[in-house]
Amino acid sequence: MSRKSGENKIAKLISRYENMLNSNTQSFFDSHEFEDIADHYIEKGLLGEAMGSMEMASTQYPFSANFLIKKAQILTILERLPEAEKTLDIAESLEPSNPDLHIAKGSILSKKRKHQEALQHFHKAQNFSESPIDVYPFIAFEYQCLGRFQDAIKYLENFLNNEPEDDIAIFNIAYCFERLDAYNDAIDFFKTLIEKSPYCEITWYQLGLFYNKIKDYKQAIIALDYAILIDECFTAGYHEKARSLTQLGKTKEAINTYLLTFAFENATGYTYLKIGLCYKELSSYKQAIRYFTKACHEDPQLSEAWMEIGLCYEATGSIEEGLHYIKKAVNLSPDDLEYLYIQTKIHYKTGLYNEAELGYKKLIKLGCESPIIWMEYAHLMKKLNETKEAISLLKKGLEHNKNHSELLVRLGAYLFLDGQEDLARKYLHMANTINPEINIQLFNHIPSLQNNDDFNKLLNFK
Repeated sequence: MSRKSGENKIAKLISRYENMLNSNTQSFFDSHEFEDIADHYIEKGLLGEAMGSMEMASTQYPFSANFLIKKAQILTILERLPEAEKTLDIAESLEPSNPDLHIAKGSILSKKRKHQEALQHFHKAQNFSESPIDVYPFIAFEYQCLGRFQDAIKYLENFLNNEPEDDIAIFNIAYCFERLDAYNDAIDFFKTLIEKSPYCEITWYQLGLFYNKIKDYKQAIIALDYAILIDECFTAGYHEKARSLTQLGKTKEAINTYLLTFAFENATGYTYLKIGLCYKELSSYKQAIRYFTKACHEDPQLSEAWMEIGLCYEATGSIEEGLHYIKKAVNLSPDDLEYLYIQTKIHYKTGLYNEAELGYKKLIKLGCESPIIWMEYAHLMKKLNETKEAISLLKKGLEHNKNHSELLVRLGAYLFLDGQEDLARKYLHMANTINPEINIQLFNHIPSLQNNDDFNKLLNFK
């Protein structure tokens, strides 16, 4: 039966069923028709109607386990698990070897995160089923939940050998390969699967993804081109191909590839953002800002687009104008450490030292313990003639970054400038022991110390 004739048959069945309900009459439906009616309503999200059809089916077929199982499946979707379990217990008393019964029981146990018990029921379903391979995706999913990805792959491979175009199984096996970092195994598997079913765009797409993961971007583009050739509306293929082209430095081609997606889907903030990033890579800041602005218009909550506008303005020397957009990005993502750090750096660069100090304080409060944060914050305090505070900050930085040579040497230098020569000597020698070249970095930071005789004596330079 063709798909169209099948849809027409279901439409007529639903019409007959609903006419019966509207006229408050009784009509006979065979058991398969009742199951088709319930499945139709479930697919449409009309769970109340699906439940009603099963209640009616149970009155016509009171000893059928299938309708009880279907009712339990609906109850499971509605998260009414205790009712579903009681219904399945009744079904089990009628037909204990029904494979759908054990699939339904396993699904409930899976929802409860009782994956080992769920597996027991799925294996029972496998043993009772006339088509045991149909149960393999359920078994594989439980193994995924248990972190047993190799076992999951085994079942998914067997399933896909029989159903090579099942989208969900393809995505799940790709997920398992990725969790195992088994990128080459994934490539080998998908190439074999393509030999069985060469016209499945999802398989070509996954092959392209894994080629990208091993940085074989040329092979990725070949695979993605096949995905697009099979289905020209498959926009995910265009996006991934554009990413591959970007990695190869073919930025203009990447832009054109992103633009092709607009023929098949509505423009999104994400796509405009990616195009803007390409123009930024080309240093075409005016065009980049244009597309980042489009991204903000499509998705005002897309903080990355606001940030990129600010960075483009900064790159062209319009720092104060850029700061406006950077603040907008930080307001949208206040806990994003990278955004906050960029804003703090620009506050310092534009002489907004109080704002910069607040930025460093917040970075530390949010758990940023990178040595560069402590050094920059201390440098700011030193610039504000708060040398003792700078020293205190470097000491705190060392608590989080033991024996970091640059923190040590800066602490030694600040102690020297504060007149604490004995302590300065201690930290300077510790730094030099760890990294004998560290003084060069220090002199880049504080050039005046390079010709300071007292400081050089402290270092035994003279």
